[in-house]
Amino acid sequence: MSKLPHEMETPAQRMMKYLKELLAKFSKTPYIIPTGIAIAAGVYALVLLYAGTFCLSGLVVPLALLGVMWQFGIKGVKKLLIIGAVSCLVFSGVWAWYYTDYYQHVDPAMATSTETVVSNGTTVPMMTDGFVTPLFGTGSTVFNFTITFNLPDNSTTWSIENVNVAIASINFPSAESRNHSMLRVASADNRTAHYYYSSTVSEPVSQFIFWANISGDWIVATEHRGGAEYALNGPIYKDSYAVVAPLIPVGVVQVFVSFYPIYALLLLMVWWTKRARKMRVTAYEKAVSEKEKETKDIPKEDTKVPSLAKAMGLEKGEDFVCSECGADVPAEAKVCPKCGEKFD
Repeated sequence: MSKLPHEMETPAQRMMKYLKELLAKFSKTPYIIPTGIAIAAGVYALVLLYAGTFCLSGLVVPLALLGVMWQFGIKGVKKLLIIGAVSCLVFSGVWAWYYTDYYQHVDPAMATSTETVVSNGTTVPMMTDGFVTPLFGTGSTVFNFTITFNLPDNSTTWSIENVNVAIASINFPSAESRNHSMLRVASADNRTAHYYYSSTVSEPVSQFIFWANISGDWIVATEHRGGAEYALNGPIYKDSYAVVAPLIPVGVVQVFVSFYPIYALLLLMVWWTKRARKMRVTAYEKAVSEKEKETKDIPKEDTKVPSLAKAMGLEKGEDFVCSECGADVPAEAKVCPKCGEKFD
């Protein structure tokens, strides 16, 4: 007894068939778009967590959103553009959540300058030990910014002027930076000079650097990571709700700038590919239609295609009548068998 078609399927094939049926049913529900956006938001969160520095990470989320919506049967360009804009708002929330957690658990860092001096026979940075203490606090916390200058062995002609700490708040539409003059701390140590600035901060998330004029040259002290210079994080409020408030509008701008142009470009490429394919099909159908019109008025006898045997000269043609004597002449004859008339 032969097996039925469904009995010949493997378990994996039956599972795939079942999943396709479920997807087809789910595609007809009103939850299809929110589900697709949620899946893409999960991909975006994974990119932020594990692939933020990957050079092609900006392509992952747009491709994921388009792929999911395509699988769900949503292929209209206008609808996909609107879905992309709504997705940006959702991604902005993911971005704000990620960076709120980041700023709530950031580690303290030290500011140093790239310029060095020889102090007490040892080569050391001109500016070092730049900190803010405490790193976390509230709007009423007094934060202390400190920086140390290492004096060179020939410090008799060395001068330190205009020592400042620049504090920038992370806010929308851009960071607001303010310079604050620092005061020198009296010290018996003649090998170093210590400066400080103490104040509250009005913004929940800030960053800072130190800079000063040393013997006529402007020197900057920053955090050094991977060969690059960065502003130091801090001071930061120890309140997640206070921190997330300024990050949400920043996240909206960040996501729309980094995600939506790529998404729209991919969508434009898909639209153009579909349009080009449609133009080719239309051109082909038009050519076929014109060809049919051209052959419509031609008699069937003239349009009849000869057989292969006739085309090769193996099939005999029809007899004809001699124009001189009226006798029947075979098609392959060159001379009339009755009157001897020659034919071309």
